[in-house]
Amino acid sequence: MKPNLLFGLLAFLVLCPVAARADEAKPVDRIALARSIKDLTGKHDTMRGITWYKHAAAPKYDNTNTFYLYFGITNDQMLTPLRLKITYSSGSWLFVQSVWGKADGKKIDLPQVSETIMGWERDNSGGKIWEWSDASVETAAEIAAVRQISTSKETIVRFEGRQYYGDRTLTAAQLLALRETISAYQLISAKPWQ
Repeated sequence: MKPNLLFGLLAFLVLCPVAARADEAKPVDRIALARSIKDLTGKHDTMRGITWYKHAAAPKYDNTNTFYLYFGITNDQMLTPLRLKITYSSGSWLFVQSVWGKADGKKIDLPQVSETIMGWERDNSGGKIWEWSDASVETAAEIAAVRQISTSKETIVRFEGRQYYGDRTLTAAQLLALRETISAYQLISAKPWQ
């Protein structure tokens, strides 16, 4: 993490408690916090007034297969909900309509965007295509699904297209990045993510 982003995140934590009520406030374990946020990278969007944080292991560009969590902190010091970014990348279109997974053999419904006309966003360049969903993870069912995946030994994600499907197995590094992002988010918000 760049020093100025690290400073900004630490200043946010010290100066702006996130808890809504005094009885929710919990002391932050500064050592655990330092370990958690060291694995995050931040990118400030000046126009929207928000800094987005994602795990350093998440790809820099989203034109590759991705599965990661991220969150933002606004200039007003408001913490956004965690978001899940899922991208299918290949040499041929699937026209993804939905995605689900199996974590250690148990079926999981994944949070995904469905408000757009086609559901998923799509792009292509240089003979490569990518289709993605970027959804907030807020309901108890969505949070439980992402938590279950993050603690699994093996998760296979199925991208259901119009006619065909594609499967991707999440790597150990992706699963670790999910756990570390959840841990950092909990420390920043000073409450469990549930």
